[in-house]
Amino acid sequence: MNRPSFKTLIHFSNDDIRVIEIKRLDLPETTEKSDLFHWLLINKDHSIQKLTFVAMSEDSKFQTREFKEGKLRFDDMQGFYDADTSHALKSCRANDLPDTLVSLLENYFT
Repeated sequence: MNRPSFKTLIHFSNDDIRVIEIKRLDLPETTEKSDLFHWLLINKDHSIQKLTFVAMSEDSKFQTREFKEGKLRFDDMQGFYDADTSHALKSCRANDLPDTLVSLLENYFT
């Protein structure tokens, strides 16, 4: 069996989008962080947009990840992705991805 090329670290979704943080497993640990870790926005049509990481912060309630394309605020149960529109998201188990999405991501990274 082939070793997976990535590990899902964070996963939020609703009926329209998924926001996922991926760590590449097929690259050496000495690889630049921007190539090793990927934040991806996946639309319901399965189009993938790589989010450009800018900064991260945390307060007493939420963690925040800022991207050039938008902002994700989240805790263990829910998230909110704000770009042109705002999306309420539910937290999903990190590696609980449908097989079709795993295949889509494997193809994206090859």
